[in-house]
Amino acid sequence: MITYRNEISTEAYHTLRHGVGWKALDSAQAARGLKNSAYLISAWDGGLPAGMARVISDGGYMFLIVDVMVLPEYQGRGIGREMMNRINSWIDELARDGSCIMVNLMATPGNESFYEKLGFVTRPNDHMGAGMVRWING
Repeated sequence: MITYRNEISTEAYHTLRHGVGWKALDSAQAARGLKNSAYLISAWDGGLPAGMARVISDGGYMFLIVDVMVLPEYQGRGIGREMMNRINSWIDELARDGSCIMVNLMATPGNESFYEKLGFVTRPNDHMGAGMVRWING
């Protein structure tokens, strides 16, 4: 049975990053990033991490969903959808007072339709250009 927590250790974070084939990060850098998350959700199969996602924010109107990952052996079981639903609910609650909020994310190739089903719009389109990224030492 999959359970969800609003926390994750640096070690479990590294396990997930490795499991999905992402670049390894320095432990101190990863710990700072996790600590400074505005919202974090992790999925667990007993004591083993199965997935996670988190939000970083300026505390005003800008939110960025990052580190959405589910280990391959757990994909297709609704874990990613559940984590994203929890993130969307958390952000929707923040906007209940009528605040304007912009939520951004960068989808991995081939996963755009997953996010579209959750209300996100693929870029570029007629109103917005392509998303961009700049890596330093990456």
